[in-house]
Amino acid sequence: MTRANKRSGGITAAELMAQLAQDREFQESVARREAELQARAAQWREAGRPIVDDLRGVGIDVDSVWDLVNTSDPYPAALPILIKHLERGGYPDRVLEGAARALAVKPAAVYWDRLRALYLEADGPDTTEGLAAALAASVTSEHLEDLIALLAETSRGSTRIHFIPPILRIGGERGREVVESLRDDPVFGKEATALLKRRRK
Repeated sequence: MTRANKRSGGITAAELMAQLAQDREFQESVARREAELQARAAQWREAGRPIVDDLRGVGIDVDSVWDLVNTSDPYPAALPILIKHLERGGYPDRVLEGAARALAVKPAAVYWDRLRALYLEADGPDTTEGLAAALAASVTSEHLEDLIALLAETSRGSTRIHFIPPILRIGGERGREVVESLRDDPVFGKEATALLKRRRK
């Protein structure tokens, strides 16, 4: 393939990277983007400091709520703090998303109704996505019908796809029927079909 590319006037990926490394304008553009990302990350860290301070106050040593998302260690003491700050609001969308995703654990089931209320009210796309993930991960059979009802909340867009796997997982025959009915749905169809096919293997 490399020889064919060269014969037709193309270049290899390695050659392209070498050229870009010598391209001053490209390198300056990369540096600017990196600086912007670093500045944004610093802003998010500063904005999320009240949450981090509260977490440290109960012995959870983190630099960001995202540290909880990326750990496999349990953190039960963090859960009431996270829900409190989510309900308080006033943080950047990315910070709220991190707090929501950190609640995507089974012990957060006790906050499921409150997470549902937050999900229905959320206006940031990242926050909405994070709350959908939290609802899906923490749902129990007690809230199955409430989870199914959320599928009809069209204002929540494609974030509702998070609910298909748990509906099938915990819903028994009722859950299977619901997911079966979504096969041709423009939003849920692809996920529903894939999950049902996997179930039959």
